[in-house]
Amino acid sequence: MVMLLVSCSATQLVQQESMPVAFITVHHSKLLIPENATYQWSDGFMRHSQKGLISNVDMWELLKQSIEQELNNKGYRHTAEAEHADLNISFIAALASTLGDKEIASRYGLVPGLMVHSVDKNRYEKGTLIFDVLNPETGQLVWRTAGQALAVLEEIPLADRKARIDVFVKKLLAFLPEK
Repeated sequence: MVMLLVSCSATQLVQQESMPVAFITVHHSKLLIPENATYQWSDGFMRHSQKGLISNVDMWELLKQSIEQELNNKGYRHTAEAEHADLNISFIAALASTLGDKEIASRYGLVPGLMVHSVDKNRYEKGTLIFDVLNPETGQLVWRTAGQALAVLEEIPLADRKARIDVFVKKLLAFLPEK
């Protein structure tokens, strides 16, 4: 069975206990995705978050693991062979201190729009995760989703941080078709 991504956009605002989040998804063009679709990580990775700002955590690796897990849950399979990949994927992760909403809008053409007021800036900072799907044959962007949530800057149990990330990524990729 073949899924068809069509041009559209959706915005979803979700309020979860102690984790306000905002999401936006944009489908830029049509792409046929075969059943048992494979993906490869794109060369488009960009790390914007300041290293060490979130205490004792490799956020990049936690985000990548969570994305891989959710893609696997949806039926996508990773391949190391670029010529056999149905999709190229990448993500950009950033805290507001290194990539603000204006720059996100300018570079990526969308902003989820999480508004945060009266937040303890020593404990929390707005974080943004942008997930891209590229057509491997053309290199063109075909699907993008972005989400924002408050990142806890202080040390919390790794299992709690991973659980927060997993919930966030699951919601972020909710509109990506299952295979």
